[in-house]
Amino acid sequence: MSAADPQTANLPHPPAYTEASPAAPAPYEQNDESRNFIPDDFKFSTTVLSCEPQVRMWFMRKVYTLLACQILASFLFSLWVSRMPSAQEFIITHMWCMVLALVGGLVSCVWLSLAPRKDDFDDAANSVSLLGEQTASPAPWYCLSYRGQLALLAAFTFFEAYSLSIVTVAYDPQTVLSALFVTSVVVVGVTLLALSGRFDSTLSSAGSIYYWLNLALWLLIGIGFSSLFFGMNSKVDLFYSWGGAIIFTVYLFIDTQLVFRKVYPDEEIRCAMILYLDVINLFLYILRIMARNRDD
Repeated sequence: MSAADPQTANLPHPPAYTEASPAAPAPYEQNDESRNFIPDDFKFSTTVLSCEPQVRMWFMRKVYTLLACQILASFLFSLWVSRMPSAQEFIITHMWCMVLALVGGLVSCVWLSLAPRKDDFDDAANSVSLLGEQTASPAPWYCLSYRGQLALLAAFTFFEAYSLSIVTVAYDPQTVLSALFVTSVVVVGVTLLALSGRFDSTLSSAGSIYYWLNLALWLLIGIGFSSLFFGMNSKVDLFYSWGGAIIFTVYLFIDTQLVFRKVYPDEEIRCAMILYLDVINLFLYILRIMARNRDD
Protein backbone atom coordinates (compact mmCIF):
# COMPACT_ATOMS: atom_id res chain seq x y z
CA MET A 1 0.00 0.00 0.00
CA SER A 2 1.37 3.41 -0.99
CA ALA A 3 2.14 6.06 1.58
CA ALA A 4 -0.39 8.82 2.20
CA ASP A 5 -0.12 12.01 0.16
CA PRO A 6 1.70 14.64 2.28
CA GLN A 7 -0.63 17.39 0.97
CA THR A 8 -3.77 15.64 2.16
CA ALA A 9 -2.29 14.44 5.42
CA ASN A 10 -2.42 17.94 6.92
CA LEU A 11 -6.12 18.55 6.12
CA PRO A 12 -8.56 18.46 9.10
CA HIS A 13 -10.86 15.52 9.44
CA PRO A 14 -14.47 16.11 8.33
CA PRO A 15 -16.99 16.52 11.18
CA ALA A 16 -18.98 13.52 12.25
CA TYR A 17 -22.55 13.30 11.00
CA THR A 18 -23.85 13.24 14.56
CA GLU A 19 -22.26 16.61 15.43
CA ALA A 20 -24.35 19.72 14.94
CA SER A 21 -22.88 22.38 12.71
CA PRO A 22 -21.99 25.51 14.73
CA ALA A 23 -23.60 27.71 12.04
CA ALA A 24 -26.97 25.92 12.19
CA PRO A 25 -29.84 28.30 13.14
CA ALA A 26 -31.49 27.85 16.50
CA PRO A 27 -34.99 26.38 16.49
CA TYR A 28 -37.81 28.98 16.39
CA GLU A 29 -39.41 29.68 19.72
CA GLN A 30 -42.42 31.99 20.04
CA ASN A 31 -41.80 34.57 22.74
CA ASP A 32 -44.00 37.35 24.08
CA GLU A 33 -42.68 39.89 21.61
CA SER A 34 -43.44 37.78 18.56
CA ARG A 35 -46.76 36.71 20.00
CA ASN A 36 -47.91 40.29 20.55
CA PHE A 37 -46.90 41.47 17.10
CA ILE A 38 -49.83 41.60 14.70
CA PRO A 39 -49.49 43.50 11.43
CA ASP A 40 -51.69 46.57 11.10
CA ASP A 41 -53.18 45.40 7.84
CA PHE A 42 -54.50 42.33 9.64
CA LYS A 43 -55.77 44.27 12.63
CA PHE A 44 -57.74 46.81 10.63
CA SER A 45 -58.81 44.99 7.47
CA THR A 46 -60.87 42.25 9.11
CA THR A 47 -63.85 42.23 11.43
CA VAL A 48 -63.43 42.04 15.18
CA LEU A 49 -64.63 38.45 15.26
CA SER A 50 -61.84 37.37 12.88
CA CYS A 51 -59.04 39.06 14.84
CA GLU A 52 -56.79 37.62 17.50
CA PRO A 53 -58.16 37.47 21.09
CA GLN A 54 -55.89 40.30 22.21
CA VAL A 55 -57.25 42.56 19.44
CA ARG A 56 -60.82 41.71 20.44
CA MET A 57 -60.10 42.49 24.09
CA TRP A 58 -58.37 45.73 23.11
CA PHE A 59 -61.38 46.75 21.03
CA MET A 60 -63.87 45.82 23.76
CA ARG A 61 -61.89 47.75 26.34
CA LYS A 62 -61.84 50.89 24.18
CA VAL A 63 -65.56 50.72 23.36
CA TYR A 64 -66.66 50.32 26.96
CA THR A 65 -64.17 52.93 28.17
CA LEU A 66 -65.69 55.48 25.80
CA LEU A 67 -69.21 54.36 26.71
CA ALA A 68 -68.47 54.63 30.43
CA CYS A 69 -67.05 58.13 29.94
CA GLN A 70 -70.18 59.19 28.06
CA ILE A 71 -72.56 57.81 30.68
CA LEU A 72 -70.49 59.22 33.54
CA ALA A 73 -70.37 62.67 31.94
CA SER A 74 -74.15 62.65 31.40
CA PHE A 75 -74.76 61.51 34.98
CA LEU A 76 -72.45 64.12 36.49
CA PHE A 77 -74.01 66.91 34.42
CA SER A 78 -77.52 65.87 35.47
CA LEU A 79 -76.38 65.60 39.09
CA TRP A 80 -74.91 69.09 38.91
CA VAL A 81 -78.17 70.46 37.50
CA SER A 82 -80.18 68.74 40.25
CA ARG A 83 -78.01 70.42 42.91
CA MET A 84 -78.07 73.89 41.30
CA PRO A 85 -81.44 75.72 41.35
CA SER A 86 -79.98 78.45 39.16
CA ALA A 87 -79.10 75.87 36.48
CA GLN A 88 -82.62 74.45 36.64
CA GLU A 89 -84.07 77.93 36.24
CA PHE A 90 -81.80 78.59 33.27
CA ILE A 91 -82.93 75.38 31.56
CA ILE A 92 -86.61 76.17 32.10
CA THR A 93 -86.41 79.81 31.02
CA HIS A 94 -84.14 79.19 28.01
CA MET A 95 -85.90 76.45 26.09
CA TRP A 96 -84.21 77.56 22.90
CA CYS A 97 -81.00 76.09 24.33
CA MET A 98 -82.81 72.77 24.68
CA VAL A 99 -83.91 72.92 21.04
CA LEU A 100 -80.36 73.82 20.03
CA ALA A 101 -79.01 70.85 22.02
CA LEU A 102 -81.48 68.49 20.34
CA VAL A 103 -80.55 69.74 16.88
CA GLY A 104 -76.84 69.64 17.71
CA GLY A 105 -77.12 66.09 19.01
CA LEU A 106 -78.93 64.98 15.85
CA VAL A 107 -76.43 66.65 13.52
CA SER A 108 -73.38 65.32 15.36
CA CYS A 109 -74.90 61.82 15.48
CA VAL A 110 -75.57 61.74 11.73
CA TRP A 111 -72.18 63.26 10.95
CA LEU A 112 -70.33 60.78 13.12
CA SER A 113 -72.29 57.86 11.66
CA LEU A 114 -71.95 58.70 7.96
CA ALA A 115 -68.79 60.79 7.55
CA PRO A 116 -65.82 58.93 6.04
CA ARG A 117 -62.58 58.76 7.98
CA LYS A 118 -59.80 61.13 6.90
CA ASP A 119 -57.27 58.30 7.15
CA ASP A 120 -59.22 56.23 4.62
CA PHE A 121 -59.31 59.18 2.22
CA ASP A 122 -55.56 59.72 2.63
CA ASP A 123 -54.87 56.03 1.99
CA ALA A 124 -56.92 56.18 -1.19
CA ALA A 125 -55.05 59.31 -2.28
CA ASN A 126 -51.69 57.63 -1.64
CA SER A 127 -52.69 54.59 -3.67
CA VAL A 128 -53.67 56.88 -6.56
CA SER A 129 -50.32 58.68 -6.42
CA LEU A 130 -48.44 55.36 -6.37
CA LEU A 131 -50.15 54.38 -9.60
CA GLY A 132 -48.66 57.44 -11.27
CA GLU A 133 -51.94 59.26 -11.72
CA GLN A 134 -52.60 62.92 -11.09
CA THR A 135 -52.15 64.14 -7.52
CA ALA A 136 -55.35 63.59 -5.55
CA SER A 137 -57.22 66.50 -4.00
CA PRO A 138 -57.10 67.02 -0.22
CA ALA A 139 -59.67 65.39 2.02
CA PRO A 140 -63.05 67.17 2.16
CA TRP A 141 -63.93 69.17 5.25
CA TYR A 142 -66.49 66.63 6.42
CA CYS A 143 -63.93 63.81 6.65
CA LEU A 144 -62.95 63.11 10.24
CA SER A 145 -59.59 62.16 11.65
CA TYR A 146 -59.42 60.11 14.83
CA ARG A 147 -59.11 63.25 16.93
CA GLY A 148 -61.96 64.78 15.00
CA GLN A 149 -64.13 61.78 15.80
CA LEU A 150 -63.28 62.07 19.49
CA ALA A 151 -64.07 65.80 19.48
CA LEU A 152 -67.38 65.21 17.72
CA LEU A 153 -68.23 62.41 20.16
CA ALA A 154 -67.53 64.78 23.06
CA ALA A 155 -69.80 67.43 21.50
CA PHE A 156 -72.51 64.82 20.93
CA THR A 157 -72.25 63.69 24.55
CA PHE A 158 -72.53 67.27 25.79
CA PHE A 159 -75.64 67.90 23.68
CA GLU A 160 -77.24 64.70 24.94
CA ALA A 161 -76.31 65.45 28.55
CA TYR A 162 -77.89 68.90 28.30
CA SER A 163 -81.02 67.37 26.78
CA LEU A 164 -81.18 64.81 29.59
CA SER A 165 -80.86 67.49 32.25
CA ILE A 166 -84.55 68.30 31.82
CA VAL A 167 -85.19 64.94 33.49
CA THR A 168 -83.93 66.28 36.82
CA VAL A 169 -86.47 69.09 36.58
CA ALA A 170 -89.49 67.13 35.38
CA TYR A 171 -89.21 64.00 37.56
CA ASP A 172 -88.79 63.21 41.21
CA PRO A 173 -85.15 62.40 42.14
CA GLN A 174 -86.17 59.12 43.77
CA THR A 175 -87.89 58.04 40.57
CA VAL A 176 -84.84 58.98 38.52
CA LEU A 177 -82.52 56.96 40.76
CA SER A 178 -84.85 53.96 40.63
CA ALA A 179 -84.98 54.13 36.84
CA LEU A 180 -81.19 54.45 36.73
CA PHE A 181 -80.78 51.32 38.85
CA VAL A 182 -83.23 49.29 36.76
CA THR A 183 -81.56 50.46 33.56
CA SER A 184 -78.14 49.44 34.88
CA VAL A 185 -79.38 45.95 35.71
CA VAL A 186 -81.01 45.54 32.29
CA VAL A 187 -77.94 46.84 30.43
CA VAL A 188 -75.52 44.55 32.28
CA GLY A 189 -77.78 41.53 31.83
CA VAL A 190 -78.43 42.14 28.13
CA THR A 191 -74.74 42.81 27.45
CA LEU A 192 -73.58 39.63 29.16
CA LEU A 193 -76.25 37.65 27.33
CA ALA A 194 -75.30 39.12 23.97
CA LEU A 195 -71.59 38.44 24.50
CA SER A 196 -72.10 34.90 25.77
CA GLY A 197 -72.25 33.44 22.26
CA ARG A 198 -75.52 31.58 22.85
CA PHE A 199 -77.35 33.61 20.23
CA ASP A 200 -74.84 33.74 17.41
CA SER A 201 -77.51 32.43 15.06
CA THR A 202 -79.38 35.73 15.38
CA LEU A 203 -76.62 37.46 13.40
CA SER A 204 -77.83 35.78 10.21
CA SER A 205 -81.29 37.29 10.69
CA ALA A 206 -80.12 40.66 12.04
CA GLY A 207 -81.26 42.43 8.87
CA SER A 208 -84.86 41.26 9.22
CA ILE A 209 -84.83 42.01 12.95
CA TYR A 210 -83.60 45.54 12.25
CA TYR A 211 -86.38 45.96 9.69
CA TRP A 212 -89.09 45.20 12.24
CA LEU A 213 -87.34 47.20 14.94
CA ASN A 214 -87.22 50.24 12.68
CA LEU A 215 -90.91 49.86 11.88
CA ALA A 216 -91.72 49.67 15.58
CA LEU A 217 -89.51 52.69 16.25
CA TRP A 218 -91.31 54.75 13.62
CA LEU A 219 -94.60 53.68 15.21
CA LEU A 220 -93.38 55.02 18.54
CA ILE A 221 -92.28 58.26 16.88
CA GLY A 222 -95.71 58.63 15.28
CA ILE A 223 -97.46 58.05 18.60
CA GLY A 224 -95.17 60.58 20.27
CA PHE A 225 -95.87 63.27 17.69
CA SER A 226 -99.61 62.64 17.76
CA SER A 227 -99.60 62.99 21.55
CA LEU A 228 -98.31 66.55 21.16
CA PHE A 229 -101.56 67.53 19.44
CA PHE A 230 -104.17 65.10 20.77
CA GLY A 231 -102.76 64.10 24.14
CA MET A 232 -102.33 60.57 25.48
CA ASN A 233 -104.44 58.70 28.00
CA SER A 234 -102.96 56.48 30.68
CA LYS A 235 -103.38 53.20 28.78
CA VAL A 236 -101.79 54.51 25.60
CA ASP A 237 -99.00 56.08 27.62
CA LEU A 238 -98.30 52.79 29.39
CA PHE A 239 -98.29 50.91 26.07
CA TYR A 240 -96.01 53.55 24.59
CA SER A 241 -93.55 53.32 27.49
CA TRP A 242 -93.40 49.54 27.62
CA GLY A 243 -93.12 49.32 23.84
CA GLY A 244 -90.18 51.72 23.83
CA ALA A 245 -88.44 49.86 26.66
CA ILE A 246 -88.80 46.52 24.87
CA ILE A 247 -87.70 47.92 21.51
CA PHE A 248 -84.52 49.50 22.84
CA THR A 249 -83.72 46.42 24.90
CA VAL A 250 -83.75 44.42 21.67
CA TYR A 251 -81.77 47.19 19.97
CA LEU A 252 -79.13 46.95 22.71
CA PHE A 253 -78.94 43.18 22.34
CA ILE A 254 -78.59 43.22 18.54
CA ASP A 255 -76.22 46.19 18.47
CA THR A 256 -73.95 44.58 21.07
CA GLN A 257 -73.71 41.43 18.97
CA LEU A 258 -73.06 43.37 15.76
CA VAL A 259 -70.54 45.70 17.40
CA PHE A 260 -68.31 42.86 18.60
CA ARG A 261 -68.72 40.68 15.53
CA LYS A 262 -69.40 42.68 12.37
CA VAL A 263 -67.42 45.94 12.69
CA TYR A 264 -63.75 46.73 12.23
CA PRO A 265 -61.32 47.23 15.13
CA ASP A 266 -60.85 50.95 14.40
CA GLU A 267 -64.56 51.84 14.66
CA GLU A 268 -64.79 51.98 18.45
CA ILE A 269 -66.02 55.60 18.50
CA ARG A 270 -69.07 54.93 16.36
CA CYS A 271 -69.81 51.74 18.27
CA ALA A 272 -69.69 53.58 21.60
CA MET A 273 -72.12 56.18 20.26
CA ILE A 274 -74.56 53.48 19.09
CA LEU A 275 -74.55 51.72 22.46
CA TYR A 276 -74.87 55.06 24.27
CA LEU A 277 -78.02 55.90 22.31
CA ASP A 278 -79.51 52.50 23.13
CA VAL A 279 -78.79 52.90 26.85
CA ILE A 280 -80.11 56.49 27.05
CA ASN A 281 -83.34 55.70 25.22
CA LEU A 282 -83.87 52.61 27.36
CA PHE A 283 -83.39 54.72 30.48
CA LEU A 284 -85.92 57.32 29.33
CA TYR A 285 -88.63 54.74 28.67
CA ILE A 286 -88.00 52.94 31.96
CA LEU A 287 -88.18 56.32 33.71
CA ARG A 288 -91.50 56.97 32.01
CA ILE A 289 -92.86 53.61 33.20
CA MET A 290 -91.77 54.14 36.79
CA ALA A 291 -93.12 57.69 36.86
CA ARG A 292 -96.48 56.41 35.62
CA ASN A 293 -96.55 53.68 38.28
CA ARG A 294 -95.68 56.19 41.00
CA ASP A 295 -98.48 58.51 39.87
CA ASP A 296 -100.98 55.64 39.93
